Amino acid sequence: MTRSNLRHRLIASTLIMLGSAGTVAAAAEDGDRIREAMNEAPVAERVFNDHITILSSPWMEGRLPGTKGMEYARDYVIYWFDQAGLEPGWTDPSTGERSWKQPFPLGSENIFSDQVANVTNAGEDLDLELGEEFELTGLGSDGIVEGDMVFVGYSIDDGPDGYQSFPEDLDLEGRIAVMLRFEPMNDEGGSKWSDRRWSRKSTFASKFGAVAKRNPAAVVLINTPGADDDRVGSLMKNTSQVIDDVPVVMLSPEAGRKLIAATDTEGRSIDDLRRMADEGTAIVDLKGTARVGGKVSKKTQYAENVLGLIPGRGDLADEVVIIGGHLDHLGMGDFGSRRGSGNLHPGADDNASGAAALMMLGESLKKAYDELPEDASARSILLAAFDAEESGLNGSRYYVDNPTFDIDDIQLMINFDMIGRVTNDRLSVSGTESANGMSEWAQPMFDESGLVVVTNPRGGGGSDHASFLRRGVPILFAICDEFHDDYHTPDDTPDKIYRTAGVKTVDLFHEIAYGASTRPEKFEFASDNAGSNRRQGPARPRALKVRLGLRTRELPDGAGLRVMNVTEDSTAADAGIEVDDVIKKWAKIPLKSRADLVSRLAELSPGDEVQVVIDRDGEEEVKFLKMKAAP
Repeated sequence: MTRSNLRHRLIASTLIMLGSAGTVAAAAEDGDRIREAMNEAPVAERVFNDHITILSSPWMEGRLPGTKGMEYARDYVIYWFDQAGLEPGWTDPSTGERSWKQPFPLGSENIFSDQVANVTNAGEDLDLELGEEFELTGLGSDGIVEGDMVFVGYSIDDGPDGYQSFPEDLDLEGRIAVMLRFEPMNDEGGSKWSDRRWSRKSTFASKFGAVAKRNPAAVVLINTPGADDDRVGSLMKNTSQVIDDVPVVMLSPEAGRKLIAATDTEGRSIDDLRRMADEGTAIVDLKGTARVGGKVSKKTQYAENVLGLIPGRGDLADEVVIIGGHLDHLGMGDFGSRRGSGNLHPGADDNASGAAALMMLGESLKKAYDELPEDASARSILLAAFDAEESGLNGSRYYVDNPTFDIDDIQLMINFDMIGRVTNDRLSVSGTESANGMSEWAQPMFDESGLVVVTNPRGGGGSDHASFLRRGVPILFAICDEFHDDYHTPDDTPDKIYRTAGVKTVDLFHEIAYGASTRPEKFEFASDNAGSNRRQGPARPRALKVRLGLRTRELPDGAGLRVMNVTEDSTAADAGIEVDDVIKKWAKIPLKSRADLVSRLAELSPGDEVQVVIDRDGEEEVKFLKMKAAP
């Protein structure tokens, strides 16, 4: 049976269940262009369209891990895996029960409760409103402290030109330090010490390090009124801890005004005290007794990969071809957005399109396996909708550490990420030389696909295939060749999908997966990258084609790279990287050493774009680097 006939037979049943059509309607109503177009579209294109439209609908809430929308998306994929006749692909090692879902821990979140920030002064109470005027933050510990308050200015030691916030021998034991955010400011609200935003003295690590030497019982951090910085308009909660055994509450500028107005013994405003601190030491005892803090507990978060299995047969059954693509996206854009938070990020191309391919291939490959001769041998096929890819390839990294098949028994890992915007029929396929002879083996299928397949012998790109490549598994990674500006924005919507090219991509990888699963020979991993059983020799330096423009220092325990210097007009400067930022992830993969950074730069060419995660003052931010050419 030809591929075309097979696909038309199996997809017709899918359309009936989806409700798109059982048979093509006779004639469209006059003027109803959408109905007419749907009736005329090939069956597979309508299935591809329906899957993407549903997964990127508002009902799915942007498919952020931990949300109801992500649960609905997982259930949707499981439904279609089950309808196709796949088996659950995960076996719980503790109970032996089979499941569609492979759960894994996804860090932890702080749970805040009993938060309080009030001041009692001569019988009058100032109660600040949680969420609007104050927040208990993760900068410090939990606990509730009651005590006298001391205004300590900007909490800076050894600033330029002899600047000092603290007098010698100041001891704040038992008292609450009231601190301004940032550093001494000019009349425009910018730094007195730096032409580029703020200096290193403004960082939380520096400021809280200075106040910690004075032993405060708690810290009240005020978003400084008048600062030319958008961050003064928001209150922080889930941040990296910078001081031990001391609760830290953050106040809005307006709450800071109210606090100082109610507690300064001379009737001065917060602007008056700020101007004093702009010039140097400004230690002021405030009247009244404050009660600040709250409880903080840790709650482990979990995510779940969805795994569907087509069992193998014969001598090859214990080996496997894995076909993957991440199911998650960005929710309302609170993390990873190029536009900021507050709007639904549908993720139609990224990566509802890849999830659609998984469901379609599950059906077509199961049908093809059912029609194999009884004595045929074929490898198992595992279809994996990975979770939490956007925040660091978490689902695929967990899978390779907890695989359902031995790593050495994986014949090939195929990964889809953004195959819905294959414009001009140009599809990028990376990793073609990750196995000896695989490029030559796949080329005839590329030639017959109806696509312009642009190959990359390496396995570049920050997506789930990278987790397998680092364990010595051959990979093929499919993605649109011409990157679009809707990536990680609310504009990644289903109306922009190229359905015809998307189905051509699905058809191509049906042939590749079927061929890889039934060929007698096992692919041999060919790259010098790290494999599960490979010894590493000395690295050979490669000339870099791009210029990043950073000097960095490794942090202890592989926690990232701290930025020590940023070159003007460089890639890093244009992206908004600043001194004292900590680069934690590069292309969604943790960055632990300068050697890691150099090896990843060596894979890039001018014009390539890379997503990095930085830690700036306890808050994670996503930056996008557009690589400039090396001089």
